[in-house]
Amino acid sequence: MKKLLVVIDYQNDFVNGALGFDGAEDLEPGIYAAAQQTLAEDGYVLFTRDTHPAEYLKTREGKHLPVPHCIEGTEGHALFGRLHAFEETPHPHTMLLDKFTFGSPDIGQRATELCSGAPDIVDVCGVVTDICVLSNTLALHASLPGSQIRVLGPLCGSGNKEAAQKAIDLLQGMGIEVTN
Repeated sequence: MKKLLVVIDYQNDFVNGALGFDGAEDLEPGIYAAAQQTLAEDGYVLFTRDTHPAEYLKTREGKHLPVPHCIEGTEGHALFGRLHAFEETPHPHTMLLDKFTFGSPDIGQRATELCSGAPDIVDVCGVVTDICVLSNTLALHASLPGSQIRVLGPLCGSGNKEAAQKAIDLLQGMGIEVTN
């Protein structure tokens, strides 16, 4: 059974930087432990990184979210805390996926490449629940119809609790399991 953990955008700018929020730092021990456990069980870990050019404010997203963040090559772009080690010393069962919009259009393809075939189970965690976690989970759901997709609720976070709950409700309504 192939298991994949997808860590969505757990980067400095979303934790304690430009778009950081209360409670984001508290997710680090659990996300790190989940990555370590997945790898110890011979699973795979895909890390997405929100990635923008220096001219971010001129992009479609920048016009709607006018806060420069995750600019490629900056400290804010790097994975947060102990997860940064996966950028410095890649593991053969890990992959970094830079994405230039909320949801990656090729996340399912990249997951399949990493796992050398579609994974049986895909666990998703990270930030921001109501934006990038939601959009990438739906992209995985659509592109990996034979995989069980689960969102690890305690390992997701958002600065907008009401919007995050609406996203969780939407995911559950689509048959995606959300753990408590």
